[in-house]
Amino acid sequence: MKKRILLSLMSFFMMTAMWANLVGAYAVYVTADANGKVGQNATLTLNLKNRNAIANWTCTVVLPEGVTFVEGSQALVTARIPEGAETEFTATANEDGTVTFTFGTNAALTGTDGKVATFDVAVGSTATPSEEAIVKVTNAILYELDGTDHQNEADEFKWTIEEADVILGDVNADGEVTIADFVAVLNAMAGNEVPGEPDVNGDGEVTIADAVAVLNIMAGGSEE
Repeated sequence: MKKRILLSLMSFFMMTAMWANLVGAYAVYVTADANGKVGQNATLTLNLKNRNAIANWTCTVVLPEGVTFVEGSQALVTARIPEGAETEFTATANEDGTVTFTFGTNAALTGTDGKVATFDVAVGSTATPSEEAIVKVTNAILYELDGTDHQNEADEFKWTIEEADVILGDVNADGEVTIADFVAVLNAMAGNEVPGEPDVNGDGEVTIADAVAVLNIMAGGSEE
C-alpha cells in the first residue's frame, strides 16, 4: 500500500515538473529598445521563444490607445532564418486597431529565443504618456515542421511613452521649423488656435516678433 502511494506521489511530482517545464516554453512576445514619444514613430520588436524548432507562427498585437501600426513597416530579423530558406511574412491591420502577423518558412528557425521581426508604430497626440502602456500579444500559435502546434497565453509588455519633445519655433507641431510655422504665428496673432506654442520668444505675448523669431530659427540663429 505504502509502495503504491509512494509511486503515485513520484508520478504526480514528475508530471508536475514536466508541466512546469513546458509552461512558457513557447511564446511570441514584444520588446522595445527605446521609449515611445508622443507625436513620433517608434520601433517594436517581436521575439520568439521555442523549445523545439519552429517553422511557422502567427499572433495578434494589441496596441495602447492612441498608438497605431505603420502599414508596410514590418521587417524580418534574418539572424534566426537559415540561409537560403524561403520565407513569407505579412502584417494585417485589423478594424479594431490590432495587428495580425503571420510568418512561414520551409526550414525551421534557428535558436530557441530571440528577435524574429520588427514593426513601426505611430504614437499619436491622443496617446497618454505612461510608464506602463501595455502592448499585448494574443492568439499566438507556433508550428513545428511536422505541424505540431503550441499556443501561449496572452503576453503583456509594459512600454514607456514619454511626452513629445518640444521644438522651439515648431508652432504647427509637425516636428520641424519651416515657413508654415511663420504662418502659424500669424494665425495665432489673428486669434486662431494653433497646436504648438506661438510665443516663440517667450515674452508672454504673441506678436510679429514671434514670427521674426521663427525666421531667425530657420536661418540657424536664436529666437531673439
